[in-house]
Amino acid sequence: MQIKVNGREVEIFSGACVRDVLRKYSQVTWKQVQKGRMAVFDGHGHEIGLDGGLAEGARLSVKRVVRTGNRS
Repeated sequence: MQIKVNGREVEIFSGACVRDVLRKYSQVTWKQVQKGRMAVFDGHGHEIGLDGGLAEGARLSVKRVVRTGNRS
């Protein structure tokens, strides 16, 4: 199936989840997501989990995120 990640088409097996397509898209991006420096968003702008299922034609974007924590 075809999934778009940041505008680039990635061909992945049927039944793949978000983590599978990220690994194929870019190892560097995958590592940044694992470290929490980047996050994955669906076509509507909602952050999605790495175990999320995908359908043919899904559009994902991977963006840098700034996580705020408690500064006590």
